[in-house]
Amino acid sequence: MSTAGFFQWPQWASVCCLGLLSCLLLLHSFEMYMLRRPRHALGNVTKDKSFAKFQKQYLVVYGLVMFADWLQGTHMYSLYQSYNMNVSTLFLTGFVSSLLFGKFVGILVDKYGRRNACFMYCILEIIINLSEEVPIMAVLMVGRVLGGISTSLLFSSFESWMVFEHRRRGFAECLMGETFALGSEINGIVAVLAGFAAQLAADISGSIGPFRAAVIVTAIAALIIVSWPENYGAMVEYKQKNACVTEDKFSRDEIVLTNNSYALGICYSLFEGAVYVFVFLWFPSLQAVVPNGDMPGGLVFSCFMLCIAIGGKLFSVISNFGIREEMLLLATTAASVVALLIPTVSNDYRWILGGFLVFEICVGLQSPCCATLRGKYFSITKDWRLKLLCKQSTLLWM
Repeated sequence: MSTAGFFQWPQWASVCCLGLLSCLLLLHSFEMYMLRRPRHALGNVTKDKSFAKFQKQYLVVYGLVMFADWLQGTHMYSLYQSYNMNVSTLFLTGFVSSLLFGKFVGILVDKYGRRNACFMYCILEIIINLSEEVPIMAVLMVGRVLGGISTSLLFSSFESWMVFEHRRRGFAECLMGETFALGSEINGIVAVLAGFAAQLAADISGSIGPFRAAVIVTAIAALIIVSWPENYGAMVEYKQKNACVTEDKFSRDEIVLTNNSYALGICYSLFEGAVYVFVFLWFPSLQAVVPNGDMPGGLVFSCFMLCIAIGGKLFSVISNFGIREEMLLLATTAASVVALLIPTVSNDYRWILGGFLVFEICVGLQSPCCATLRGKYFSITKDWRLKLLCKQSTLLWM
């Protein structure tokens, strides 16, 4: 008996998932055997064991929290639908919560510590996922309010902790981009695994299954975070280990750097705004056009996440050719516009699904691209990263 038949998954979704997985493996092989030369960005930088240990320390936790986040995201719409709740109201509540509280997150995180903020994120997520067990609108609304706060923490405190700790330990600035690229690829991989795990959990326990699994994964991440060193918003001096970042790069006028940072923040927020609209609409849009309305949400979600992993790997490959991140970001945005126009001109589920897959590849490209540009445009001697990330988050929810 075939896998698709055993799990009662539609053939079109299974074939799509296997095809995307093959593409990802081919990209890995291409990079491994055809692009053996060192990246231009890293030059002659040498990586010691302490950097590898630090990178692992961060990426393990990052992978776990993203895995838990993707787990609950796969069946949130269907869960609220099964409760006969107003789905749009619940989603809007989360967005408004992030808008209202996001701008205060940076101040509180700097005051009480980035590690503590990461730990608090885990606690909030556990409470939120447990609240999803209760089919009462008021309880779910409280969960969405807390979800807005936790989302602001997710997209600010983890990255800020890593960047500050990277510089405090004196690692080469060039190596930060490698961590971002690995993080993007890990995000895609764990998202794929989360899609399969969520589908299996939903097959066993219904739409609430993925939320129960997310509680366990988040608790493991919280236990690891306890071992992290704390850092705050204080300014620190550090010694660069090589000349891969020139001194005059950071001697430019701070206003120019600030303007570049805010311009990047606007671009990032607008793109992520489109992503969140997509998150809200992809399930009902596809469900309305797929054959017999048979919509395996977890499997389709895995296809999307494979596309994000493909996008992250494409960024890694393209980086070898010295293409500027600004041009890549422009091309990615243009391709996203075309992909999202497809559902407005076609009712064929194959064309719509294809457009959605292209858009998710663009998402996978955009994430490490913007992270690298943040490292490029944010002053290295001023700890502006957390403040600007929070301002970007506020603009996003608007």
